[in-house]
Amino acid sequence: MDVFRGATVALMILVNNPGSWEHIFTPLEHAPWHGCTPTDLVFPFFLFAVGNAMAFVMPRFEEKGTPFFLQKVFRRTLLIFGIGLFLNWSPFLRGRSAAYT
Repeated sequence: MDVFRGATVALMILVNNPGSWEHIFTPLEHAPWHGCTPTDLVFPFFLFAVGNAMAFVMPRFEEKGTPFFLQKVFRRTLLIFGIGLFLNWSPFLRGRSAAYT
């Protein structure tokens, strides 16, 4: 499952950053309405990986109770939100620190 999840994330990165947007490798483009390319399979593969991972984790969460589950959810939410803020602010922070040195 870890290999499948890693391959799905690698495919996501490849699809979102194909190099030159003027000359995209054909399998990395979305298919017309009547087709299917590897690009069109990224999201279903990701949902499958998430659902499969949840099937393994949820019994442990049920054993430990609701407070443990909510603690995990809030901690992960804050962590992901904080990483997002850092990634969006980092170019501006780096620019200011370079200007003052």
